[in-house]
Amino acid sequence: MIPGFYDRVRAISQGERNYMARYGPSDAAVLDSAGAEAGWGEPGFTLYERTTIRPAITINGITGGYQGPGTKAVIPARASAKLNLRLVPDQDPAEIDRLLRRYLAKITPLALRLRATTQKQARPVVVNVRNPAFRAASVAYYRAFGRAPVLIRSGGTIPVVDLFQTLLGIPTILMGFALPDDGMHAPNEKMHLPTFFKGIATSMFFLQGLGSLALSGIARARPVVIKNSFGEIPGVAS
Repeated sequence: MIPGFYDRVRAISQGERNYMARYGPSDAAVLDSAGAEAGWGEPGFTLYERTTIRPAITINGITGGYQGPGTKAVIPARASAKLNLRLVPDQDPAEIDRLLRRYLAKITPLALRLRATTQKQARPVVVNVRNPAFRAASVAYYRAFGRAPVLIRSGGTIPVVDLFQTLLGIPTILMGFALPDDGMHAPNEKMHLPTFFKGIATSMFFLQGLGSLALSGIARARPVVIKNSFGEIPGVAS
């Protein structure tokens, strides 16, 4: 609905989409975890793709009018809504903000006044899987869990990742240890203890691998190749 919203969305290869379809959650699994009967969104993409490689606008809350008990026929003088715009590379938050405001102003009825406030912006980030630090993380997972990691995209929001990469110039590696039923950020969030201890071991192996990179030099580090279904992942031995 918003002109220009998709103009800068980075396209991904069919090979990566095939990988996501093979190792990511199916539409049925997404609907089951959400407790929903049917999906909705941009045509031509799975629910997993819609929540990761494609951007979206969501309404997180709407208020307005009388909310108390009983009936009330008075038309409310004001209403408000909170929107969240989940962006993907290479969308620019400031540009999307302008496009949204322009569209809202266009569709606002003449009898109403619109006020839009932007509370926070963060640039979208994708981790570089070919960075030597990422390869060290892959090897660390392999040493702790006995299997190569599966690369999973996530449509979350961690603004500090972009700050690390753009302001500090530091490659950032996102390493997850939560199981699907751990209920991240939920009131009853949990952590599977065997996974917790393997996560500690993974972190140790990762730091060890980074130390190997620093001491030996990336070019002279002894290469190790581990395999998963996405192909070979070159790593660095400690």
